[in-house]
Amino acid sequence: MYKTQEPDIYNLVSQLVGHKLSNQNSTHRSLLKYLLPIDNAYGFYTSNKVEFYDPIQDQIFYRKFDVKNESARCDSIDYINGRIDYYNRLWNEELGKNNKPNGNTYYIPHIMKWTLKLKLSSPIISNPNDSIRFVNKNLIRTLDNEYIYTLSTKLENKVFVSAFNKMIYVYLDSLRSGKNLIPENTLYNPIIEYQDWFMSSGIDIDKTESLLMIKPDRFNTESPVAFNSNLKNELISAKYSIKANPEDPKWNSTPAESKIINLIQNESLDGFVDDFKFENINKINFKKLSIKLKCSDKTAKKIIEKHAPYLLDIE
Repeated sequence: MYKTQEPDIYNLVSQLVGHKLSNQNSTHRSLLKYLLPIDNAYGFYTSNKVEFYDPIQDQIFYRKFDVKNESARCDSIDYINGRIDYYNRLWNEELGKNNKPNGNTYYIPHIMKWTLKLKLSSPIISNPNDSIRFVNKNLIRTLDNEYIYTLSTKLENKVFVSAFNKMIYVYLDSLRSGKNLIPENTLYNPIIEYQDWFMSSGIDIDKTESLLMIKPDRFNTESPVAFNSNLKNELISAKYSIKANPEDPKWNSTPAESKIINLIQNESLDGFVDDFKFENINKINFKKLSIKLKCSDKTAKKIIEKHAPYLLDIE
């Protein structure tokens, strides 16, 4: 169907459980039992701009594009990643000469080229005593895969989400090889979560096509997943570009503001702020938040007012 290679499902599962986001004490196997189906999917590149700040040259490089123009999008990312490669070569040379890089320079990874944002479903199985329940506290994941992204440029959300969940479920079901699992098995909870998602959504799992079997030419949609943004973005006062190194102080006036913007870009601000609300009250404790951000409570509130005022509207 496509020239791109079918995805490694295990790799997709790893991204869904936030393997790269986990702490060093959590093994990959321990995270798999927290695997959840997705409720929603939307575009990663809808800001139509990618940027990179080169700390060595003290210069910002950027490219604008139309997310619906695949050639322009890929060319823009390739250009920025090329600039990053050049910077990293200089950084490595400096490291080789001095055995210690300049304190203001650091290795910078590429901007991902085939990324979607996925909203995970809330779990029906939970244990408040789980030491790593933070894994699903941020229910937004980014998934980088060319095959999946290509399909997302052709399919609407409803079709894509159910087909994606069926693809993962088929994979999980094949791993158990018809065996009846017990609660202690790694895949016990994930399989129940996926089965319940289909039942609670009123979707016949047996009649749903896997994403690997979908022929997108059968569908004619004016609103593909990859071109749609999260509705919550409309509540945020600024529209943020994709930055290769968003935490660099060059982008913002203070480290605290940098932290908040980075959380917004990673769709994890809401989960972060939840830890700094008064008990039993949906209101931010700015004194507590300011300690985490290492700024005054007035500054913390100003940053939220500037970048995510919707969090104040629901107080």
